[in-house]
Amino acid sequence: MELGATARFFGTPHFVKTPFRKNLLPVCGVCDVVAREFQFILRWERDSRSMGLQFVLTSPSEQPALLRFLLEIYHADPDLNSFRPEVLQWKYFAPHPDWNGPRSFLLKRDERIIAHGGAWPIRLAVSGAELKAIHLVDWAASRIAPGAGIQVLRSISAMADLMVTIGGSRDTKNILPKLGYKSGGALKRYVRVVRPWLQLRTSRQHNWKTPLRFLRNAVSSFKTLPPTQSGWQASSVPRFETSLEQVLETRTTDLSARSLRTAAALNYMLDCPAAQFSGFIVSEAKQLRGYFVLVRVGRQARIVDIQIDGRTPDQWRSVCTLAAHAACQDPEICEVIAGTSRKEISEGFEQIGFWPRRVDPIYYYDARNLLAPGTLLELNLIDGDLSFFYNPEYPYVS
Repeated sequence: MELGATARFFGTPHFVKTPFRKNLLPVCGVCDVVAREFQFILRWERDSRSMGLQFVLTSPSEQPALLRFLLEIYHADPDLNSFRPEVLQWKYFAPHPDWNGPRSFLLKRDERIIAHGGAWPIRLAVSGAELKAIHLVDWAASRIAPGAGIQVLRSISAMADLMVTIGGSRDTKNILPKLGYKSGGALKRYVRVVRPWLQLRTSRQHNWKTPLRFLRNAVSSFKTLPPTQSGWQASSVPRFETSLEQVLETRTTDLSARSLRTAAALNYMLDCPAAQFSGFIVSEAKQLRGYFVLVRVGRQARIVDIQIDGRTPDQWRSVCTLAAHAACQDPEICEVIAGTSRKEISEGFEQIGFWPRRVDPIYYYDARNLLAPGTLLELNLIDGDLSFFYNPEYPYVS
């Protein structure tokens, strides 16, 4: 996954049997790997051939060995949803409409795994063109091989136009520019508590701050969601049809790169075995306008993707309202999360009573300078495993 959680729901390594990470929203895998290994880059490039290292595609038969490696490196609980065998199989070996073949890569020495990187494909529209990007996930390296993580990063980066990462520690933010990464905006996470009393009763962690959090959440929940706009409707669908692609917005400015969606890619996400994914199509006056995707994990609902062909703030607020109402319908849901780097979506959720929980910077590596300086990447939670990672020890972020 990408390092971090609800104790990584919003990447830092990881998942965290460590209490001090309990309020983190994921930061990202580059954090500790980069900070630990940057000093070894030059030495690595000089010595790697003589060390008998092999950068190879992971075969399906190596999935058990990969799982053991990731659990060991991250000191992770094998019961976490992102490490279940069927989730790894889906993430790396199930057919993907935007990638040909497996999406997991190993660095080996004497047939022993010493580093791993996973490719999460993202298609980006920019100035009438389309770029292939990779969001690096489950990036891990053994401490016995300093520099191995950087080698994996560089090898995978050669497979795409851009490399994308989200968040990071203070050291990461200082080091990424030295590796050629540029700032590409920020992914903002928003939360709205809908059943504060149920949340209090089902929380696993209680301390002196608990009454204050409950009071804050209870007060915020008094403000009800605005009603849906007349004529706007959301309908649950088991699969997305290709007709949806005709209304999806692809317009971009010279200084924005927007993640592209297809029905096939959305349906791939609906098949994710890590959590309950649900698709909805949005219509206005019975005309198809767009869609959104919800994920349920525990008692938390996440609005992980949302898109319409809207041009006005009212239209975006309308679809955000529809998504929020759909997320709240389950009586077991205590809080609703939304995450995006797109201004229109952020403003839509803020206007209906969601409050900011975390802001993580987006970085990208653009070796061929395909993007103009200052370009912002418009991403949503669905553009990585942030969409489904869940740690039941820390079930809430509010």
